[in-house]
Amino acid sequence: MLSLNKKIFVGIFFLFLFMFIGCDRDSKNPSIPIEDYLSDNQKLLTHLKKNFDPQTEVALYSQFDADSNKEILVVKETKPSKTDKWGLKIQLLTVDSLIKKDEVFLPEMSTTESICKTQRMDSSSSYDLFYYNSGSFYLGSSGGEIFAYLVDFPGKQIYYAHLIISPNKPAALFISKNCEERKVKDFYLNLFKLDRPELVVIQKDISIE
Repeated sequence: MLSLNKKIFVGIFFLFLFMFIGCDRDSKNPSIPIEDYLSDNQKLLTHLKKNFDPQTEVALYSQFDADSNKEILVVKETKPSKTDKWGLKIQLLTVDSLIKKDEVFLPEMSTTESICKTQRMDSSSSYDLFYYNSGSFYLGSSGGEIFAYLVDFPGKQIYYAHLIISPNKPAALFISKNCEERKVKDFYLNLFKLDRPELVVIQKDISIE
């Protein structure tokens, strides 16, 4: 049997061995704060997929609120189920603890072939809006439609535009009635007239089956 002194020596040896291994492991895999990812949206997305929600598909870091603080905006496409409808769940999170500050839902929209980005309306604006464009997701060889949204979190508004493209007809653009500010209307008009200068503005939205 080991003497008492030998038992103590062996115990101390293994204690220091475990401490050394633990320190070495920590040095190889340091805990990197989320602030180190904020300058690159793609790195931020990878970090959030691993540490927040693996279903996150878009991550943006900007000032989306009227205060001076910046937030993280995440987009997740939900699938039809007993608890969820198909569409985009857009959440505004605090940077330090990833706590949800606000949330909106865009029904029947997809991140596939879409555009998701920040949009500062003009130099006088103190914060960014979230801009979504369905891109070519609802377009086909003979026409289709494009849906666009501007989400104003402080103003509690979602500004909506719908472009309808039909064969042998000018493109038709519907802009939601809450787009009372001229800069919002001009944003959509200038955006869609770039490729379709002949488009006409319609007063009632059209549903294409």
